[in-house]
Amino acid sequence: MNSEPSGAMGSDAHGFWKFGPHETPVTIKNAEALLAYLPYHLAGWDISWAGLSSTSDPDICIEEYADGTISVSSYGRSDTDSLFENPYDAANGLAKKIVHVHTTRDQGTICLNAGAVEINGGLVVIVGDLFAEKSSVALHLSVLGYRLFGSEQIAISMGSDSIGTCVGLMPKVRLPLPYDCGDAFREFVEGYSSMQNEEVAYLKLWDREAAGFGESAPVSAIVFLDPRKAARPSIKLDLKCDFGSKMASIAYAPHINASMLRSGLTQFVEHIPSYILRFTSGREAAALISKEWHNATAVL
Repeated sequence: MNSEPSGAMGSDAHGFWKFGPHETPVTIKNAEALLAYLPYHLAGWDISWAGLSSTSDPDICIEEYADGTISVSSYGRSDTDSLFENPYDAANGLAKKIVHVHTTRDQGTICLNAGAVEINGGLVVIVGDLFAEKSSVALHLSVLGYRLFGSEQIAISMGSDSIGTCVGLMPKVRLPLPYDCGDAFREFVEGYSSMQNEEVAYLKLWDREAAGFGESAPVSAIVFLDPRKAARPSIKLDLKCDFGSKMASIAYAPHINASMLRSGLTQFVEHIPSYILRFTSGREAAALISKEWHNATAVL
């Protein structure tokens, strides 16, 4: 993470910080309250101290309360206010708000609740409903050697450009691991954990295993996950499903009205092969995707 603060400040100062591109930074008040915890959740973002005052309102404000709780508030198009019980969860919330504020600066870009890996030079974007194991499938693909672009969220340019961009959120895994995740996955989690507690393992992958913030690649396919407890695993192209609506339901785009969002995503999916994947575990789903793309490459 370039998330090492630059510039100097007094130890008791509570001021303003800038995150991200110098042209369009995300401004945060009192970020120092969570800077020590942020590297577990966000990587690759430039961070600089901006002083004790600002000529404009911050995009995000952090407040610490006497009972130990922490409030992380964002303003403008992504107006939300969240209260957290501990600094680790607060830093996680802050990381996601930084990504969301940054994404809303571009009218043609949205943030998808999705995983993504690079296969044969293109991004396979993994989407699905809540609890569809998107993160698990993406990380199992990383275990198989594919480069991770995101396990939780990825920025997508709408329209016919079909570009996906890494937003710099660090992967994490819920603990305990599923009994059927496999030895390779257990070793992967253990080897790349920067910290673990009883509930979560925070992972830090090397550059060759994971893309960095701002790194982009063309989207080559979309895979919609359909987990089934007892079903024959399968992956197939689906030309009948309204993928535009499905994508809109998992998109973060408060800066785009609903009709424009659906229109843009419909145009987006028209140019990209879209698959339905039925599976019973993240490990199984990753193996199916790997096999499908290996076979496609062999045919070519």
